[in-house]
Amino acid sequence: MLVLGQGSASWTGVEVAVPSCPSAAQGCRLFVTHPDGAAVVHADWSAAATTVDIQLPAGTYAISAQGCSGYQIEKGVITVQAGAGTAVDLGSAWEMPKFVNRTCPGFAATTSG
Repeated sequence: MLVLGQGSASWTGVEVAVPSCPSAAQGCRLFVTHPDGAAVVHADWSAAATTVDIQLPAGTYAISAQGCSGYQIEKGVITVQAGAGTAVDLGSAWEMPKFVNRTCPGFAATTSG
């Protein structure tokens, strides 16, 4: 992981590079949770690879991504320090878990701009 300045010494958060969302996934969602699984925030995207900036308080978080109808990437746990940004690259290795009875579109299909 790389510590970023984000143009301000007071910016605290994570910058996540997400891969292109497979069209068969019917929309993708980036999840930021506490290590125990409690939700913190999520962001939706579709189509091309992009970077998602999320402002967070200092702490420890788990990062993952899912497609609505399948596909998943687990990044693991990261630490965000006060006054600094942390860069995370999810890579491009989507796995194909089963999402039983999930109705799509369940995630907003937004394009980066």
